[in-house]
Amino acid sequence: MRFRTACADRRCDPSHGVALLTAALPSLIVALILLVAPSAAAAPDAASLASALADKHDAGVTRALAAAQACYREALAQEAGGNTAEALRLLEAASAFDPEFPDPHFTAARLDLFRAPDKAVAEMSEAFRILARSYPWQRHLLANTATGLVFVWIVGLLLAVVGIVLRHLPHLLHVMQEVLGRRSTVAVRGAAAAVSLSPLLWGLGVVPTTAVYAGLVSFRLSKRELALVLLLLLSTMGLAAGVGLIAPWAGAPTLEGPSMLVNRAMSTGYDPDLAGALLAWESVDPQEALYPFALGTIARRSGDLDLAERQLTQAAVLAPRSSWILTNLGNVYFAREDYARARSTYEAAAAADPSTVEPHYNLAQVYTKQLMFTEASREQSRASAIAFDRVRDFSRWSAPQLNRTVMDASPPEPRLWGLAKDRATLRGPTALSGNPFLVAVSRLSPPAPFGLVFVPGLFLIFTLVGQLLGRNLATLHCSNCQKIICRRCVKRMQQRAFCESCHRSVKDLKSSEFTRLLLTRQGRSAARRRTLWQAILTFILPGGGQILRGASLSGFAAILVMTAAATLVISNGALVPSLDVLPLGGPGLTKRIPLILLFLVTYAATVARYFATTTTRIPDFVAFPERGAPRAPRRRDREIGRS
Repeated sequence: MRFRTACADRRCDPSHGVALLTAALPSLIVALILLVAPSAAAAPDAASLASALADKHDAGVTRALAAAQACYREALAQEAGGNTAEALRLLEAASAFDPEFPDPHFTAARLDLFRAPDKAVAEMSEAFRILARSYPWQRHLLANTATGLVFVWIVGLLLAVVGIVLRHLPHLLHVMQEVLGRRSTVAVRGAAAAVSLSPLLWGLGVVPTTAVYAGLVSFRLSKRELALVLLLLLSTMGLAAGVGLIAPWAGAPTLEGPSMLVNRAMSTGYDPDLAGALLAWESVDPQEALYPFALGTIARRSGDLDLAERQLTQAAVLAPRSSWILTNLGNVYFAREDYARARSTYEAAAAADPSTVEPHYNLAQVYTKQLMFTEASREQSRASAIAFDRVRDFSRWSAPQLNRTVMDASPPEPRLWGLAKDRATLRGPTALSGNPFLVAVSRLSPPAPFGLVFVPGLFLIFTLVGQLLGRNLATLHCSNCQKIICRRCVKRMQQRAFCESCHRSVKDLKSSEFTRLLLTRQGRSAARRRTLWQAILTFILPGGGQILRGASLSGFAAILVMTAAATLVISNGALVPSLDVLPLGGPGLTKRIPLILLFLVTYAATVARYFATTTTRIPDFVAFPERGAPRAPRRRDREIGRS
């Protein structure tokens, strides 16, 4: 659903057109300056930027995102041209236009890393503070975290279980071969391979097919491997059942969500589209105080004080004793120069929440208007004690207007999160369709409720089949070459199990030493072949070699780490785009290079760990003494003889 209804009566009023132009003036000035600039050498001068910033503050605009992005774009062009000082100046201007835009701070920290490390640390700290306190960026981080955790966990588990199935698949092939025929002919081997691989052609889906094979090889699974299989089934079933709860928070934040719409309306100038969308939401949910509050706030900025008073009064009725509503209602009275009502409203707001800075600062302005300088100084001191930085910056911005400017209050973040929670079910399908990573993992298994019965049913049925096959034809490895054998083809000698080839090598030999040397040479050759195959797989998918070797948990951990690193590189650090993302391809490589370095370091550490714990050494053949041969003296007998 897309709300873009405009307020027709406001568009016809010339005063609203002037107010709209005033609110958009900073963005228009900077955009025109950058459009007429023919090259990176023609950057906007300090006077033009200062004028645009003054117009922004005069219009009551907190965030001028378009102007901030324009300055940021020009800063990147200046950096590419080698003009670092000019780039830093433009980055500072971008931060001033939009204090909630973190990209200029990250870029400034990178540029100042070797020039001024202390300033780089300050810029980086400010960027992370923005991410922590800004509601849109909190939603952005939540969406990326939820998407990343779900995607990496499901894909990592799936790769680990596929590796476990591949490790034990030769045992299934051998059992099928023995069931179809006692003689190992080409036809029997081909039929066994066709039967074993036929589930791939059934079209069940990725997770159901994996469940079929995991059940068929269940007679070979260790406890840890079985735990990973069950964890995959439970995770995919949980995702199928709860994808509707995850999708609203994992989707990209957009202005179609009411909480994001209210937040954007509170930080920008008057916009007919935003006003129309807020009116539409107000008609849907007339008991929500955030909609008339946002409408009244932007109406005051546009100069429509009658509409602002009606809307803010309605919001105060819906949410009584709310400091943020009373503060903005007092701003309407202040604009009408009704200082008595403004004073009483600000005092009520300060009493409702003494920890907020806006009522105290605005009371100081009212007392100054009423020539009550002692009370004004007291309230100014209280406001500075609560939020010194904000009072300092706001006083500097409003200095040309003397005491004609008051602070607007914003709704607390818990109210925005509550509004987003109340409307989460409405945006679930749209958010899911717009998240390709979540769509990819949700399509691995059938949807609920069918998938909640179908997948575990398949696993249980084929686990029963696998257990029956394993009990009738238990498989094991040859003691020498590790070839797969079963009770039908096993050859036993000297309390060991051998395959047909190894048994032929030792059955006619009498010397235990020669037998040991021969079998050790054959075993080492087989071990080298196995290690080479596992090493190649480790280079292709770190962790895969450990899964094939039997180290299931360490292999799963390595696969998780590498899946996370690869996902970050592919998505350029953000699986879900931000509402305030700069539509520019320039910084993509700049962001991707550190991610690629992180991926390479992780890759090298994972591969090195595999080779550090892998050896081609196999246990030596133990020669048992022949019958009638004298036994070696016991340790106790040797000690007695020495004494």
